Amino acid sequence: MSLVLTFSVLLFSCTKDETVEPVIEKYLKVAEAVSSNSTFNIEMYAIDSLFVGYNKVYFKLTNKSDGQAITQATLNLHPLMDMVTFSHACPFENPTTMANAQGYFQGAILFSMPGTNSWTVDVDINANGLTETAHFAFSKVIATNPVCKIVVIDSLQNSPGNWTISKYPISLVMPDSWKVGINDFEITIHKMASMMSFPAVTDLTVEITPEMPSMGHGSPNNVNPVHTENGHYKGKVNFTMTGDWRIHLTIKKGDRLITNKAFFDLYF
Repeated sequence: MSLVLTFSVLLFSCTKDETVEPVIEKYLKVAEAVSSNSTFNIEMYAIDSLFVGYNKVYFKLTNKSDGQAITQATLNLHPLMDMVTFSHACPFENPTTMANAQGYFQGAILFSMPGTNSWTVDVDINANGLTETAHFAFSKVIATNPVCKIVVIDSLQNSPGNWTISKYPISLVMPDSWKVGINDFEITIHKMASMMSFPAVTDLTVEITPEMPSMGHGSPNNVNPVHTENGHYKGKVNFTMTGDWRIHLTIKKGDRLITNKAFFDLYF
């Protein structure tokens, strides 16, 4: 997955006479649609090609009649994958209600599977006192190598022969880049309540253990992720050198171990 489509420009000066230019983000347009009653034009952008895992997505909304930008709106996302014989959704985060300085409403879609011409997103738009819907269809959602999303299965025996099986999709929130030294480490955890419902999970304990398999060592001074909001767990990971790294995850619910065999691989 290439990250060359994302960059920022920052000009600065140490003199009082020169002004500071704002950071300008540039994204890849992945879809564009007109709302159901042709009132709004809505564009969807991403940092790069859509992939399985945590995708930051950005929407620009304008009045179709005059092209005037709309900076305050409520956008509700409805991602869906058509598997021919059945359909399913995936976790998502509805965009902010106020556009940022560049005019984008930022949200996230956590695609659960790769697919060709199978993923769509309907967007309910509430702006300027009107409510309409837009439809996006994506030609491709790709799988990454290494993966950015895993599924942890929790098998809880209630009584002999009686089990409760819970599935937790876990996505790595990729930073702009990894570096030698202390890095922010962030994951999201959701629960598959049904094929259409993936609520955020807020009550798990996560421990991380970095390992460099090719060199046979780990690293010190890591900070275990803790829940912040909306299923996001944030901590710190320390990489002592470049190369291949595996971040082992130990996940518990209270004192009960769910897994100590989950991991994310990365290379930089």
